Amino acid sequence: MNPRPSPLVASVRDLGVQFGDNDLDITGQDAVTSVVLPGGETFWIFGDTVEGPFDTIRGFELSEVLSNTGAIVPLHDISDGVKTFRYVSEPSGTRARQLIGFVPPEHKSTQRLWAIHGVHTNGSLYLYYHRITMDPTLDVFETFTLDGMGIARADDDDDYRFKRLTAPDGTYEWWKGDQPGFGVWVQPLGDHLYLWGSIQPESKSAGDMYLARVPTDQIEDLTAYEYLVQAPTPAEPDTPVRWSSTFTPTACLFSDVPNEMSSSWNAHLGCFISLTTFRRDNMLVIRTAPELTGPWSDPEVVYRPERTSDEALFNAGKEHPEFAREGGRVIYMTFIDSTVYKPHLIEITLS
Repeated sequence: MNPRPSPLVASVRDLGVQFGDNDLDITGQDAVTSVVLPGGETFWIFGDTVEGPFDTIRGFELSEVLSNTGAIVPLHDISDGVKTFRYVSEPSGTRARQLIGFVPPEHKSTQRLWAIHGVHTNGSLYLYYHRITMDPTLDVFETFTLDGMGIARADDDDDYRFKRLTAPDGTYEWWKGDQPGFGVWVQPLGDHLYLWGSIQPESKSAGDMYLARVPTDQIEDLTAYEYLVQAPTPAEPDTPVRWSSTFTPTACLFSDVPNEMSSSWNAHLGCFISLTTFRRDNMLVIRTAPELTGPWSDPEVVYRPERTSDEALFNAGKEHPEFAREGGRVIYMTFIDSTVYKPHLIEITLS
């Protein structure tokens, strides 16, 4: 597949890397999603977080690297970049705090806990996170294994101190490594939360995206989750939607996604949109659908970031829909270039 330029895009402004000007010596970060909080604030979620000087994350020793961190960002005009933020820090205020902690026998030398996305509901902030196992002697981009997806909760009165929730089988992996990691994107609609999840191939670049849902007030009950097992496609747009209490990989909504993504309702276009990177190429793409359950269009190119090196991989492409302006005509998207390893922000003006 060779995606064509999208006619939905009028222009793109490159706003550059973000969060570099901070007091905690944070110099590199991965993932980057945001969740709306009460009171006009948002919670930005990061994966591996590098402190101090580094040349490249490719082959970097990760044992002492925080594997998930967060920052509070007020809702504001980010057309000139994210200017106002504060990291969740240790009591000393001199170092970022890892939000979701390890449980023995897990160890930071071989495991990572990558917080991906979440939702604030019922007086708590929930984060969905990947538990991964890696070979610390090799490049994590190529060798990590997804062990499963877990959920952690921080109550509003607990200063973002997260407790990992156990699954019915007593483990912390609500969905195991051979299942989609539901929660890479969480979308509240009506009285349900809709969770996207990906089954990743060995290439780590062309994952298939699936959908689950759960009543908002039952987020902590795994048996309350349902899975989309039948959905319309471009070839068969009249196929009825069907949900099941058991997941089967029969309703892939689209593919070629390196795990992370976003979806939102865009009022300007009058449809759902999904922004991702295309595989791990320097290509940011948009897909559209009349309903969240599809049918989803083929990807079309929004923007092609300049390749900074031959080894650069691009991932973590996603929208921050709560910062959209002009009724969704102007939207904001971040991505990560593995060579630079800093959140990169673009402004997209739709036609």
